[in-house]
Amino acid sequence: MSSELKDLKLQQRQIRSTFDGVKQFIKGFKREKHEAHVETRLEMLEGAMKKIYTIRRKIDMIMEDAEEKERQESKEDPGNREARLAALSERREAEQSSVIQQAEDTYCELRASLQRLLGPTAHASTSSESSTAPVPITPSAFSKVKLPEIKLPNFGGKLRDWVTFRDMFISLIHRNHQLTEIDKFTYLRSSLVGDALQEICTIEISAANYKIAWDLLQKRFENKKLIVKAHLDALFAVEPMKRECYDGLSHLLSEYDRNLQMLDKIGENTQNWSTILVYMMCSRLDSVTLRHWESHHCSKEVPTYDELVDFLRNHCAVLQSIAPAKPCQTEMKKPRFTVSHFHATTEAANR
Repeated sequence: MSSELKDLKLQQRQIRSTFDGVKQFIKGFKREKHEAHVETRLEMLEGAMKKIYTIRRKIDMIMEDAEEKERQESKEDPGNREARLAALSERREAEQSSVIQQAEDTYCELRASLQRLLGPTAHASTSSESSTAPVPITPSAFSKVKLPEIKLPNFGGKLRDWVTFRDMFISLIHRNHQLTEIDKFTYLRSSLVGDALQEICTIEISAANYKIAWDLLQKRFENKKLIVKAHLDALFAVEPMKRECYDGLSHLLSEYDRNLQMLDKIGENTQNWSTILVYMMCSRLDSVTLRHWESHHCSKEVPTYDELVDFLRNHCAVLQSIAPAKPCQTEMKKPRFTVSHFHATTEAANR
């Protein structure tokens, strides 16, 4: 662990001590003795919450840099390395989300308790000046009633995930007239992680700032050119099958289905891509499956993508009913495109 990372972890523990101190203050509160200290405790609490966001962002960046360095320098088998690093990245994101969520829950609980100590008048005053507060997440801190539990997908900043997240959020939250602007901000903030979270983590919560935060996310991620590129990159990055197996073929079909559906959704007419899609998908089939396909499609006409997919789905169902002798593996290298119905082989164009 680097010295910088150790220092950040230490700062994080110190902030937890600040939270614990506020808890003890609330527990031992005596109005005649401590009333004048409440505002100061609120300021300390809000400062600590802002520091949490900054510290977690720095920790996340350090961990990402370490993973990228290991990816470039490691001599480990590429397949094992990528699987291990993917698992590490998933755990890191889960830890990041968990730490921030716990901090926000604690912050909201303590802030609400301190505001109650101030009394009704002061509480109303604090609420009207909420633009000076940091970004809490849990709905109970600001809602007049307990908000319904709405399941939203987490969005971490990957362009491939933006359209799905955007459409679901607009449908469930943004156009929900039963929710206040602060409620919407709360739901928005709680569904973001990673890079997406950093885009708005410094925006102070208020009814007016919800629109600012949402517009900022749209400005950052609503980029059709980059979204199309992300889905095309995903299609070209699908690994070729090394041997005939259900898992590999199912994964291949799922990746093509998912990315092509999203491309259609954002306005790309993939129906006109049939020939190139057949070319790309055939180049990723193992030799046995490819031979089955060529035996099935014995015409001299160029096959359509739908014909290929229908055949592969049926073949996938057959493979599913047969227990594989050993796990399916894929080669971790750039694909070499082979289209046997043209009886030609060519190197894949560099992306």
